[in-house]
Amino acid sequence: MALISSNLSFSRLQSVTTTTKTRPSPCKRLNSGFHQPQRKQSPLHSSYVTQSRWKVSAVTKEADQEGKTQDTLWFSDVVVRNRREVFWRRNWNVLDIVAAGVVLSMHFLALCAPFYFTWHAFWVAFGLGLVSGLGITLGYHRNLCHRSFKLPKWLEYSFAYCGVQALQWDPIGWVRTHRCHHQFCDTERDPHSPIHGFWFSHIKWIFDAKTLTQKRGEASNVEDLEKQAYYRFLQATYFLHPIACAVLLYSLGGFPFLVWGMGVRVTVSYHATFLVNSASHIWGSQAWNTGDLSKNNLWVALLSFGEGWHNNHHAFEYSARHGLEWWQFDLTCVTTRTKTRPSPCKLLNSGFHQPQRKHSPLHSSFVTQSRWKVSAVTKEADQEGKTQDTIWFSDVVVRNRREVFWRRNWNVLDIVAAGVVLSMHLLALCAPFYFTWHAFWVAFGLTLVSGLGITLGYHRNLCHRSFKLPKWLEYSFAYCGVQALQWDPIRWVSIHRCHHQFCDTERDPHSPIHGFWFSHIKWIFDAKTLTQKRGEASNVEDLEKQAYYRFLQATYFLHPIACAVLLYSLGGFPFLVWGMGVRVTVSYHATFLVNSASHIWGSQAWNTGDLSKNNLGVALLSLGEGWHNNHHAFEYSARHGLEWWQFDLTWYVIRFLQVIGLATDVKLPSQAQKQRMSLNN
Repeated sequence: MALISSNLSFSRLQSVTTTTKTRPSPCKRLNSGFHQPQRKQSPLHSSYVTQSRWKVSAVTKEADQEGKTQDTLWFSDVVVRNRREVFWRRNWNVLDIVAAGVVLSMHFLALCAPFYFTWHAFWVAFGLGLVSGLGITLGYHRNLCHRSFKLPKWLEYSFAYCGVQALQWDPIGWVRTHRCHHQFCDTERDPHSPIHGFWFSHIKWIFDAKTLTQKRGEASNVEDLEKQAYYRFLQATYFLHPIACAVLLYSLGGFPFLVWGMGVRVTVSYHATFLVNSASHIWGSQAWNTGDLSKNNLWVALLSFGEGWHNNHHAFEYSARHGLEWWQFDLTCVTTRTKTRPSPCKLLNSGFHQPQRKHSPLHSSFVTQSRWKVSAVTKEADQEGKTQDTIWFSDVVVRNRREVFWRRNWNVLDIVAAGVVLSMHLLALCAPFYFTWHAFWVAFGLTLVSGLGITLGYHRNLCHRSFKLPKWLEYSFAYCGVQALQWDPIRWVSIHRCHHQFCDTERDPHSPIHGFWFSHIKWIFDAKTLTQKRGEASNVEDLEKQAYYRFLQATYFLHPIACAVLLYSLGGFPFLVWGMGVRVTVSYHATFLVNSASHIWGSQAWNTGDLSKNNLGVALLSLGEGWHNNHHAFEYSARHGLEWWQFDLTWYVIRFLQVIGLATDVKLPSQAQKQRMSLNN
């Protein structure tokens, strides 16, 4: 990053000793960025590579031959070749003093944070931290430095302005330093390499403007920015913008807003960025042969919105996505939502060109529509080379992104659904202010009971008839499901059977081919489309024949309301907040994640011809429902966690009921059925 932009000369290499002294092995020299193979630069930077690295390599060879000892950084093989001292024994210029003053003042403000804490100040700092952080990672770095994607000018300028508020220097100074880092990575001309010591690479380098200017050289590497009046304006008026932000914060919320909105926010932003320069060149793993010290570091990635996947970035500098694996968290990439042309693998994973699926006996009579239309659309798009959206960290292609909230007429059912969901979330937000242990345990117990009402009662019993229960017990579990506020049994079962019938096609009620948020929650606010997808023919005649389920359908809302009144009368507002708000919200998202996340992220063990995945995290939250690929392979199975290590609380309850004689005709897949569905078959 670039807090400075002036001039200092190179000092001579001096030998330094510390507590840990080792003679560098050939492995260390390679890991330290010496004897490096030619690195493949991005097109943006290739024209700037003018200086070879033979000098550093020669120094290393000489030191090795003479048997000199070298510093190594803590818990790493990175060798410090020339430890630089910044604070002492040199003349500070104006830029150095200004930089030190700014950094020191932000840290002093941050130290006041515990004494000026308010929730308003905290959330202001959180929001501004997110915005200014993306200004650095998305605006300064991936857009301006590497041109990894294009934005409309107004949006590009907006992100750049957000980056200015991070107090890491103006776009021209920041980009110039960063391009120099990539050009001379981990050599003597790198502005912030750990070959000069951890603290130099982390923060000291910003206090030595003269050396920084010498390293960058006279030739400009930011002509593309210098040509634009907007960036020249930001460079000329740089300090005015953070000062204006500080004044605004103080006028709105006094000293707490200043402490948190400037001190804490900027200090956290500083060290998140600095750790990319230091820690991500010292500790972590290397997946690519980049010829430098860059590492992939999970913790730095979490702090810096995905920038910590630094070895990935140095291997593919032009890439808008740094977290190249699905599990590599990269918030900046999520924000950019880059579009890529799907590969044949993506098409297969998206559930198109699907083999005929084997449905459970319960559903076979409902399969009346083939999927050739969706498959044809996919073929056509692929032949024409059209770009497609992919969902974050996955190969799932969004074919038809649906917008629910805007540009349509809402009917009564949509408004009621939105009102219920919103009210539960608002109640849940009150939870920290109304916490009591009694309320917590009431919520925990009711979550378990209503959760089993959904997973055991609605899903495995009523939807798939995976086992039989006495009527009184079947009705009891169904009533527990009503208390989860996920609709009555008839409607819930109808939607779920439709999902299995048309899984991951246009008629699936909640498929991620319409986008993550549609599959997760938006679909419940569009009753008209949902009814059209289900069609006129009923797929729940077995439930509609029973008076009990018709009664629950007719009186559905009365039962959760009665539960809320009972909770309030027993424990007041804390019981209402935790027993309704927190419980129902957790139950909502546990179920919704089965519809969304378990069709996007995870592994596939069976050839189901759809997007269903086994997802451990979702399984833990949803009492075993997250083993979704297992479920789609054997829909009739009462057990979803088919392996011993696959946690499935719902199955443990069913098994207990079977042992005591209450659950009968429990269906499980045979070995022959598993063999037929195996991916290796």
